[in-house]
Amino acid sequence: MFRRLLTWLGLTNGQTARRQAVEKKAAAFPSISQWELDPYHTQMRFRVMHMGLVEVVGRFRRFSAQVKGSSPAFTDLQVEVQIEVDSIETDMPARDFHLKSPDFFDAANHPYITFRSTGVRWRPLKRFVLEGDLTIKGITHRIQLDGELKGLVLKDLTGQPRVSFALSGQIDRRAWGLTWQAETGDGTIVVDNLVTLDIEAEIATPAGMEAYRQFLAQMGASA
Repeated sequence: MFRRLLTWLGLTNGQTARRQAVEKKAAAFPSISQWELDPYHTQMRFRVMHMGLVEVVGRFRRFSAQVKGSSPAFTDLQVEVQIEVDSIETDMPARDFHLKSPDFFDAANHPYITFRSTGVRWRPLKRFVLEGDLTIKGITHRIQLDGELKGLVLKDLTGQPRVSFALSGQIDRRAWGLTWQAETGDGTIVVDNLVTLDIEAEIATPAGMEAYRQFLAQMGASA
């Protein structure tokens, strides 16, 4: 497993010092298969071009996920995500209200967006392709996300291991029934049909997350 991980990291035999450092860290990293998403250090964002001029960036504030994968190589990575549509934010209340309406996500009748991974293919330099089923408004299509294993931490503030990933992909919103459109006077479409997904996720052990929530409570912060 470590040899495969080193290959993914892109570390050749000529990079002796760096290879040894990574090998030492990977060897020390505990073998864990059950993880919990840290919502305080995870971002679920999307980007859409507005009239071909600038990208509007949005995010979902409330979500949950089940993550499984045998560390440190994560060859069997599995992810199930549930996102609350009503938590969408684009820094413009009127636009958020429109996005929740039947013109777009129809939050009243379809309160959740879900993603369930179906497979993972690892590549060199810590990169991988995560394939899965994305469901929006009751419509499901298979998508692919380009991913990267960003980092491994042996002991966080609670003494537990942590891992971070970054994922990105692009979808055509019309395939999921998000078909509202308008045009300007010169025929330019207002909302691009292609949507870019950007996700940065941090996962920890269930014990680590429970300890972190207690840490926040002791600081007087709401968990």
